Amino acid sequence: MSLATDRILIIGGSSGMGLATARRLGAAGARPIIAGRNAARLGDALATLPAGASAETVDFADEASIAALFERVGAIDHLMLCASSGAAWGPFATLETAAVRTAFDNKFWGYWMATRLALPHLAERGSILMVTGAAGRAAMPGTSGLAAVNAAIAGFARTLAVELAPRRVNVLSPGLVDTDAYGWMPTDARSAFFADTAAKLPAGRIGAADDIAAMAETMLANPFLTGAVIDLDGGASLHRG
Repeated sequence: MSLATDRILIIGGSSGMGLATARRLGAAGARPIIAGRNAARLGDALATLPAGASAETVDFADEASIAALFERVGAIDHLMLCASSGAAWGPFATLETAAVRTAFDNKFWGYWMATRLALPHLAERGSILMVTGAAGRAAMPGTSGLAAVNAAIAGFARTLAVELAPRRVNVLSPGLVDTDAYGWMPTDARSAFFADTAAKLPAGRIGAADDIAAMAETMLANPFLTGAVIDLDGGASLHRG
């Protein structure tokens, strides 16, 4: 179950869970390729990765940009999709349709297009790992927009696990993870939010990016795992409170 020397494209790999996974894979001898929109952020991220890693810019909402990315990258062994879904937060009654459409454009359609465009470049026994989020599996008020996006991804991924076999397709569904995705929140508010959530979880804490990276490595490497949706959420999908 070694990923040593494998070429692994991580779209959304310039920060957070994607970057943590790239670091872990690079340390294990794999050759991660991180991709994202922000060239400066990619450069900073690449500087933290071992030799053999590389970086590519891509607009995840633009099909032509994704196609050009795969033409530049060439053959890959695995594809990991770890992009943000955008700001589709808030109560259903007041959530604007435009915000949900943006979330679908930034994540669902990006995952859909990247998966289809990856096929000519993906190894016959390769795999695709789609990172979604706990909102798609746990009924949490204020996350209906995120739930719609993430549940839609999980739905088509399971079908692709059959349709694209012997390539493997899996979904990793993290809960609340301490990453810079929450950098928009004031420090005190963010700390209080994390502490309040941790107190309600069976695990007694929120996630770290390295927790997700460890599971991502396992899912990419295990040749018997396909069609799985794995909740790595500290028990959020079990707990109500």
